[in-house]
Amino acid sequence: MSTVWQDLHNSYKQQDWIDKPSMFAEQAIPYFAKGGKVLELGAGLAQDGLYFASLGFDVICTDIEEDALNVARQKAHERKINIDLRRLDLREALDFPDKEFDVVYAHLSLHYFDKETTIRLLNEIHRVLKPGGVLAFLVNSVNDPEYGQGNEIEPGFFQVGKASKRYFSEKSVRKITHWFDINLLDELGETYKDSAKGVHNLVRFVGTRPKEARQLSHAIPYAGAIIERDNNGSKEVLLSTRWKPNSDPLYSGTLEFPAGVLDQPYESVYATIAREIKEEVGLTLKSIKGDSKTKSYSPKGSDEIVGFRPFCCTQQLQDARPWIGFVFVVEVEEGEPEPQLSETRDTKWVPVDEVRHLFDTAPDKFFGLELPAWDYYLRTN
Repeated sequence: MSTVWQDLHNSYKQQDWIDKPSMFAEQAIPYFAKGGKVLELGAGLAQDGLYFASLGFDVICTDIEEDALNVARQKAHERKINIDLRRLDLREALDFPDKEFDVVYAHLSLHYFDKETTIRLLNEIHRVLKPGGVLAFLVNSVNDPEYGQGNEIEPGFFQVGKASKRYFSEKSVRKITHWFDINLLDELGETYKDSAKGVHNLVRFVGTRPKEARQLSHAIPYAGAIIERDNNGSKEVLLSTRWKPNSDPLYSGTLEFPAGVLDQPYESVYATIAREIKEEVGLTLKSIKGDSKTKSYSPKGSDEIVGFRPFCCTQQLQDARPWIGFVFVVEVEEGEPEPQLSETRDTKWVPVDEVRHLFDTAPDKFFGLELPAWDYYLRTN
């Protein structure tokens, strides 16, 4: 990887834009606290870090390529700018204390990793940011003309020559930054290099880590699915281990079924279930057991309203977030579970009798929000 970046940085040295701040740096800086401590990830030749430092920020720039950092050191010396430059591989843990930085900034450096590494990196960024701190990054878009080139390693992630590239959408960025308050999210980002080619659709994100836990004034709806199958006369259900050590340490490591927030405008509850099953366990929804749904009604002619009856509903009445959920019992197409997200681990089929025994003897092993649904299910199976 280092050789790839060395070649890339060498090609940039002669460009007329390499000594001025990027467009995104100038767009992001109004969101920064004045004089704060900034961590730049994948700084390259550090033109943005030098810009931030020249404005009075306390800046640490990091990059995997030592030659690029040496060029940046020389530029800092020539301009008499005080800046800390360090080698760092973003595939590894960030070697900084918790809540250390006011800003974490990344210009086109977060889109080179598989999904698991990307999620882990975002968790690390969240860890080193102070409450009230700002994350600002620019990444490739699925609407980029180069999207789809190379060999697809996993959805949205391609091997192109010696390098790998991930492409994002507003939706996918929103999903991986759910613990930030969003200040800016669109696909209007550009660079001096790409604008000359007519490319103006990079994904821009600026978000703030909340200073305190959000106090929500309304319920948050979610949909979940208990997946079952008949295995030679034995009924089994699909269980996964919830893995969110940073965003949900209380329940990380507990057992869960696929579930997700109804956060897409006008997305049906059935579409949400299908999406979450695909993302969390890599399987395709086949049918909903005991499904009861009305026809669609359009009293105004332009609207669409439908009634449905889930297997059960659950509601968080105190503490945590005010969740209200619609849980269904479903079947999936044949296939081996293959989680698409690093937030899910150890997915496996478990006999219902074993689930019942575990529920009766150690209910704390289950994700708390889903306990009432298991209660209902195990009463009837």
